[in-house]
Amino acid sequence: MSETNVFIDLLFSKPVYGKYLNIDTKKIVSMLEEYDFHDAGNPDVQTDADNISLQSDSLYVLEEKRFKFLKDELMKEFYLFASDTMKYSNKFKITTSWFTKSTKGQSSTCHNHNNCILSGVLYLQTNENSGDISFEDFGNKRYIMRTKEYNELNSIAWRIKPVDGLLLIFPSEVYHKVEENESDIKRYSLSFNFVPTGLIGYGDSQCHLNINK
Repeated sequence: MSETNVFIDLLFSKPVYGKYLNIDTKKIVSMLEEYDFHDAGNPDVQTDADNISLQSDSLYVLEEKRFKFLKDELMKEFYLFASDTMKYSNKFKITTSWFTKSTKGQSSTCHNHNNCILSGVLYLQTNENSGDISFEDFGNKRYIMRTKEYNELNSIAWRIKPVDGLLLIFPSEVYHKVEENESDIKRYSLSFNFVPTGLIGYGDSQCHLNINK
């Protein structure tokens, strides 16, 4: 087979959608001091609470009237991914949405999101050392190969450096964590989850989903 006949199909990959949004992140951050935040760690995992990043007590911040403009913008971008790229015909709804905060020395535990299909994060206040997001593959690998250069095909972990205004959307089952904030700024972001609505599935596996807040 000649080199021109070689192809690689990215079978069953986990797509991460990224887009830089033209929004006033400083305006949003200025509103966050009025929110109460608590330890965002997994209660089943023993951790040092002082070093765990925080999340807002409210899990429905995008339902607030003052953030309607932001929710509308996020839904528009979401459908560019879900409909135009993934070719899903379903409508979707944001279920939970919350702000996260990491001060110097704080990070999150590795986790994924349950009871949703896609998750997103919008970065609001970051810098070079405020903590990357790290995605990890806990799949059933037969061997861990020695690698001379890492890429999307051979990596078991992948980092993305946050930038103000960067939106990421990814499958909710993918494990991820926030690396330690080594800067003196408060790292702020907005997280949210999506579920499909209406008819899903085919044949005897189909069902109607009616999702309420």
